[in-house]
Amino acid sequence: MSNVALLFPGQGSQMIGMGKSFWDHFEVAKNRFEEASDAISFDLRKLCFEGSLNDLTLTMNAQPALLTVSVIAFQVYMQEIGVEPTMLAGHSLGEYSALVCAGVLSFHDAIKLVRQRGIMMNNADPNQQGTMAAISHIKLETLQKICEEVSTQERPACVACVNSDQQFVISGHRQSIQQIIKMTESMGTSHSYLNVSGPYHSPMMQIAGEQFKAELDQKQYKQAKYQVISNVTATPYQPDLPVVDYLNMQMTKPVRWLESMLYMLEHGITEVIELGPKNVLARLMNKITKRIVPYSLNQPSDLLLLTNTNERKNKLLNIRKHILSEMMVTALISRNYNKDSISYTQTVEPLFLKLQRVKEQVDNGYELSEEDINLSIQICHSILTAKQISKDKTALIDAI
Repeated sequence: MSNVALLFPGQGSQMIGMGKSFWDHFEVAKNRFEEASDAISFDLRKLCFEGSLNDLTLTMNAQPALLTVSVIAFQVYMQEIGVEPTMLAGHSLGEYSALVCAGVLSFHDAIKLVRQRGIMMNNADPNQQGTMAAISHIKLETLQKICEEVSTQERPACVACVNSDQQFVISGHRQSIQQIIKMTESMGTSHSYLNVSGPYHSPMMQIAGEQFKAELDQKQYKQAKYQVISNVTATPYQPDLPVVDYLNMQMTKPVRWLESMLYMLEHGITEVIELGPKNVLARLMNKITKRIVPYSLNQPSDLLLLTNTNERKNKLLNIRKHILSEMMVTALISRNYNKDSISYTQTVEPLFLKLQRVKEQVDNGYELSEEDINLSIQICHSILTAKQISKDKTALIDAI
């Protein structure tokens, strides 16, 4: 059975009409919108369904709106599918959605928190001097160095999100961000400004972070039902560090999304489902790895694919076939580091014969069964273990 992780999007995923199809079909959606509206004292449903995109994009509005729609999608998922996730992760604001769905925060408290978070983040940049921009086709180390060269105390700039090995977000003072973009364009990069209203995950949020901690301290936090991956550490929340500290650090520190997704990959996740208005994180997963199958649940019709167990099984099987193909090459041609020649010969030679027969079958167009694939992958593992391949050289294998 596959290991499933659930992903929750952050700001930038908002859109007019989000959540309406859930509202039309599920009572739980009506209940959550009503509860959210009561908590923050305005009609959130009307804003999401009928408001202007400019109003919805304001961070104090976007944050409770996105959290509400993501939690609705989670509850629909659990009601209609019910497969318990192994891990949860949310991109920036989405981490609050993950904490609600893991049972750490109540929905009511989270809505009030993110509303205040949005207000404080907006107030931290009252003159709208800050901005954020996505940049691609540049090495992270190069981008970080340029940010350090351009950034000043009065006009700070930094890498705010590492979304993939080729997609980053910079955040900070508008003039510094514009200068960074100008400097990187000559390197063949592409960029786009984000649909957000502030320089999040940058030093310009320091005051907001200090103010917000007082709000965080007033809430109650329970033990998580599922592992929640922290944006700050790219690993699961640990019991020796309070939830408040994680969320407070998140205000000014970068979102380590790429590392978070690789952590999931290394710990056996084979499918992710994005719960929110769009499929931004699902598309991003395709850029990070081909070894995890991404899905999205942003409207009831998505349930048709998610409940199609045969279709999902076939997708997973295709991934295993691709993995086996790579592993066979690695096992057959990689160098032997085992100095015990007798032990190596006795272990590996019989396995080589088996693996070569499998390779011949594949080359001749034979369709391997799921059992054949799993057995062959295990043979590859055994060969690599016998060759005593160092850990850094088996990262590909460990990530399966």
